[in-house]
Amino acid sequence: MSTANPEYLQVWHQVKQWPVELRQDLAEEIIKSVESDLPTTNGPWNESKNARRCELIDKDIQGTIDETERRELELLTREMRVHRRRVAPIPIEGAKHLHQLLLEKLRQEEPLGEGT
Repeated sequence: MSTANPEYLQVWHQVKQWPVELRQDLAEEIIKSVESDLPTTNGPWNESKNARRCELIDKDIQGTIDETERRELELLTREMRVHRRRVAPIPIEGAKHLHQLLLEKLRQEEPLGEGT
């Protein structure tokens, strides 16, 4: 989180007050927006990109990665995540439904706890 920008902090504090469902929806929309802005000129995700990413991860773990390689690793990781979301999106709908059920159960139990 960037704390250098006061406008960002103001928006962040407002959004933190929103219900979880709205924040989840906003997060999903932000992810879609960011993914659509990412450059796609590097072609589709492939085995050579994956192998390079693994090499860079090894260098990072060993502590021998330089700043140029670190940036390359960040870009490859973003590209891999975009690819993963396209080919195997996380099945979040079931989790959202369960979350709603649990919230409703909590709301139903709250009046009982207030009188005791």
